[in-house]
Amino acid sequence: MSKSVKGFESWEEVIIDFFEQKIAQSKLYKAKKFIEDKEKLIKTEKEVKKLERLIKAKEDKQTELNELRIESPSTEIREWIDSTSLKKIAVGKRIIKATHVLRFSHSSSSSDGLLLKDKSNDTILTTSSLKKEFTYDLAHNNGALITISRFLALQLSGKLIIDLILEGNYNFLKAFAKNQEQLGEWSNGFDNLVEKREIKTTDTAKQIYFPLIKLDNELGIEHVKYHLITPLFSSSLAEEVSTMVNHLKFSKEQEQTRKQRSAISKYHPKPYIETPNLGVQKFGGAQPQNVSMLNKSRSGKGYLFPTQPSTWQSQLKAPIYKKSLFDYFGNSHITEEVNYLREFLLRFEHIGLSIKDPKRYEHLERWVNSIINEVLFYTSSIQAMPAGWTATKDIKLKAEHQYFLDPYRDDEGFQNKRESTDWQSIVCNDFARWLNQKLTGKDKLFTPQAAHTRLWKQLFETPLREDTESIKVEAQYSQQKETV
Repeated sequence: MSKSVKGFESWEEVIIDFFEQKIAQSKLYKAKKFIEDKEKLIKTEKEVKKLERLIKAKEDKQTELNELRIESPSTEIREWIDSTSLKKIAVGKRIIKATHVLRFSHSSSSSDGLLLKDKSNDTILTTSSLKKEFTYDLAHNNGALITISRFLALQLSGKLIIDLILEGNYNFLKAFAKNQEQLGEWSNGFDNLVEKREIKTTDTAKQIYFPLIKLDNELGIEHVKYHLITPLFSSSLAEEVSTMVNHLKFSKEQEQTRKQRSAISKYHPKPYIETPNLGVQKFGGAQPQNVSMLNKSRSGKGYLFPTQPSTWQSQLKAPIYKKSLFDYFGNSHITEEVNYLREFLLRFEHIGLSIKDPKRYEHLERWVNSIINEVLFYTSSIQAMPAGWTATKDIKLKAEHQYFLDPYRDDEGFQNKRESTDWQSIVCNDFARWLNQKLTGKDKLFTPQAAHTRLWKQLFETPLREDTESIKVEAQYSQQKETV
């Protein structure tokens, strides 16, 4: 038997893992989250006694989780399956499997959709031309069914639970049923949750057809055909695009590649792919679960790529006319990253609220590091310019910023000051001040606190130090090479 994505070999393992990962009210979920939170604290704790307490708490909870994995299938999982099988959904409104969901076109649309199965060799990007297997969506009329939809989307050996139900195969529930009678009751209940339906178009589908009329001159007959201008929104395609964009923007692999490319400033064996000027289309507003299962997993976001014609990049110019290097980021796509960070911070009244929870702090740190990467990518280009450009007469750039951006300048006095001055602290302070100004915005909805400034400086210090050290190593290597 082939294994599932996580390596599970039975439906029992798959369903127990689902409760650990998705059912927040479950004891399994709470125990798993407790362990994950303690693991994060263990990695950063320096005090021995606190570390020992954390490890002990984690080990005790792990023992409890192991016991729950044996106990829960016969208790809370059975109870959940039992209550779920009792839900009543009218015919025509039940959960369906689809690639294209009608509710994306209008919130008042029914839970109809198109299920695409066949692949094609189209040279343009379409759902059918995707090289990998389709990621199927589940459509429903009621957002309260989102947890059930996620359950029905669980898979093992390439089969989804909803597929098994439509085939009348309920063996995936056997491990949890008390007896054959209960399994039969569950089977009848789950059979009434899902259905197959042919898509029915409505005025809310917003499908616009353009008539193509061809006149037969000999017979004088008009042949009318229609070209569909606005096809249904493909949730399956949107899921692939979203997965790709999120990987490019937030994966550790891409961040590491970008960081190394910035340090080397010339060549790196791995590519770094940018996605500038992305548009974001929101579906479902504050209730994305009402549209479909996958839409909820994407937080209602659909990414749109820019379609404007290509433009030539302007020639890089030395930053000599302003005091701070950060003043040169006003119109770059770094603004997008700043806006995401600002939106996140505005959800909380105080910085403590956004970092107290490890997951929230991870988001915060990720956004700031993304901004820092943009800064270092720009500065690496400036550092690669012909050395000595800061010797320009009447330069307005701060001396500390000159030490950062023109590290190879062949000037003994300049290099002595660069070595003896704590210019890194000034650059970190200026970065924090600049970021606070950007986050404050014209509407001044966000008010930076001292804690924000400390955190921005702290996050910028390490990559700045690594950048400085890599430059020092490169300079020493060049000197040794010239000596030889």
